[in-house]
Amino acid sequence: MKVFDYYSKPQTLYPHKEDHTTIYLYDRGEVLWYGTFHDYTDDIKKRYPNAVVQKTVNEESLKDHRKQYGEEVHKLQEEFIHDLFKEFGVEDNPKREAVYALAYEYGHANGYSEIYNYFSDLVILIKD
Repeated sequence: MKVFDYYSKPQTLYPHKEDHTTIYLYDRGEVLWYGTFHDYTDDIKKRYPNAVVQKTVNEESLKDHRKQYGEEVHKLQEEFIHDLFKEFGVEDNPKREAVYALAYEYGHANGYSEIYNYFSDLVILIKD
């Protein structure tokens, strides 16, 4: 079984709306400046104090990022479950999912290590 951090830290960064936002600064219909949300610094705000600010979110890009993140989190969770069943030798036990469901219910708020601890306590109920 891998270290618990492996399962809880996907390689894809968490999708923040700001990462998919472009800022435009206008004055009398003319674009004075545009850039990413993270490029919009205090210096730029001071340089154009009277500009009209428009924030545009690329919803498709954000949606794709969320999907990619969700898929990776799901894959890691499935890998954890597979590794957990293998660790305790219950890959073929028909009651393994029920034990996992209980361990998850009791421990998921505190992470994979707590799910593991509960599973290790409960698995004896289904082992021969």
